[in-house]
Amino acid sequence: MERFRGYGAAVRALAALALVAAFAAPAAPQVNTEKMRVGANEPGWGGTFDLNASLQQGNTEREILGGGVRLQYAWPRLEADTAAEAEPDGDETQGPANVIFLVSNYSFSRANDNRYVNNAQGHLRFIRQHSPRISFEVFGQYQFNEFIRLEDRFLAGGGGRFALVQAERTEVFAGIGYMLEQETLDLPAALPAGTSSEHHRSTNYLTVRFNSEDERLRLVQTLYAQPRFDRLQDFRLLSETSFEIQLFRQLALAISLNVAHDSEPPTGIKKTDVVLSNSLRYSF
Repeated sequence: MERFRGYGAAVRALAALALVAAFAAPAAPQVNTEKMRVGANEPGWGGTFDLNASLQQGNTEREILGGGVRLQYAWPRLEADTAAEAEPDGDETQGPANVIFLVSNYSFSRANDNRYVNNAQGHLRFIRQHSPRISFEVFGQYQFNEFIRLEDRFLAGGGGRFALVQAERTEVFAGIGYMLEQETLDLPAALPAGTSSEHHRSTNYLTVRFNSEDERLRLVQTLYAQPRFDRLQDFRLLSETSFEIQLFRQLALAISLNVAHDSEPPTGIKKTDVVLSNSLRYSF
């Protein structure tokens, strides 16, 4: 019972942090949380801090400055659960089976007309590892993005995550799930009504990770697809390639190429955005 009280307090603390961070501060129409996953080999707290600079072409040409934070808390399963969920071959899950993490970031830019614009996002996710190859997840997210006339967006959902390949230096994961999306757009008053909407979407991804032999270099490629259930021609695609170089024990340089496509963007917004960003990442 004491253990459950400790877990509950940690979850409540992270939830409070998520609300504060989300409404005070992340980013593109789609958010890639795959690159923010950190292995939970030990129970307890962990996280990263990022500072980044971006060059973007698409809906507007600009340079972007920003930063982000990732907080994580991991705890082990009960001994009874471990015995019950071990695979038939005796390969039990390594490391903590429960992970909750918050990703929050903020960036601002001076656009072509010298007007300052900004965007922010907060993403909270809980992961329950059922077996070495199967996990279940639930998540919630809030964001706004003046670059694409997004006044605010809230989404919540969940799904399954499956390990397709788990080799020494290469991992491949696939995920499939559902999310409810509510958004409000900042459109000119002359345009017809329809600034607020609510949609049910399928959220799916494929991630490939590669680590060098000395684990100083890391490559992550992620593909997302998020079609609407009732209108399949309304879909969003995201491709992100992230290359991370470990400079010191806790400091890394990350370079990311992000290509996002929205088949039905708001009026006056282009369908495709390309972002090339560089960031320094401190892990603890």
